[in-house]
Amino acid sequence: MSEGADYTEWTATTWNCFGAAQSLRSFVRWRGAANAHRFRHPELLRRLHEFDVLCTQEIWLSDVEEFFDGLPHPHKVRDPNANTLWPPTLGGSGLGVATRFPILSSKTRSFGGRKVHAERLARKGMLHVRVGVAPGIEVDLVTTHMQAGYTPDAAAVRQDQLAQLRAFADEVASPARTLIVCGDLNVSGLTHVRDREYVHLQKHFAGFDDLFVEEDAPTFRPHPEGNGLAFRFEPKSPMQRLDYMLFRAPTEGTATEVVARRLVLHERLPPHGGEAETDTSDHDGLTIVLRSRIL
Repeated sequence: MSEGADYTEWTATTWNCFGAAQSLRSFVRWRGAANAHRFRHPELLRRLHEFDVLCTQEIWLSDVEEFFDGLPHPHKVRDPNANTLWPPTLGGSGLGVATRFPILSSKTRSFGGRKVHAERLARKGMLHVRVGVAPGIEVDLVTTHMQAGYTPDAAAVRQDQLAQLRAFADEVASPARTLIVCGDLNVSGLTHVRDREYVHLQKHFAGFDDLFVEEDAPTFRPHPEGNGLAFRFEPKSPMQRLDYMLFRAPTEGTATEVVARRLVLHERLPPHGGEAETDTSDHDGLTIVLRSRIL
């Protein structure tokens, strides 16, 4: 964060940290994320500390919860990941926000409706936080992680979840506050597939700017020369742009502009402490730099 003569400059980041169980042993123990040593790597911790607001998905396993809780940001909120008897679910949404700014309010909501395939017992949903970026300047952020999968059934679930996500965003928003909706939507927005599910995303989020649409860069790169973690667990999946930052500027009282955007956390972590090099996650992160001011 920095301050100019009449504005506050700050950053917002979204990152799927790949904290879900990838083996039966890990699921039973609820511990043991893939390449778990990455969460202790000083270079990753240094990079994360640079972000003023960090919206994170897949904070599921207990060692990943410990990692998130130990981040140096003074203000944090996350789903406690408790199981429920009805509806029957295992774990929580895996969502969390860590920030330098005071969290003025927060709210979680699970997606309603059906879920399919391996996520039938998942409780995916949405997390909202309102943060005070500077005196008189408040910002709303909604982070989410939607249904995964490539089948028509999974696509139908995502379309329903997009509608719920927009309704939730409208519920917590105000014309006087910047609104950012971000996370892993599991909808590919690369140019060559924009005539598919991305059409529904555009429809539901009319009035928002998809901040990385022009970059047209994949955030999920399952390729030996791309992302090694993604390739290990999904070697047959295509390159995809699954992660988003959707932006809507305030229309009264305050003003916010996006002055920079960049792909982050895509560079591998070097060997450390006797452990081999590793990717930070199976997804790349997205960061935007904003300037907010009072009118």
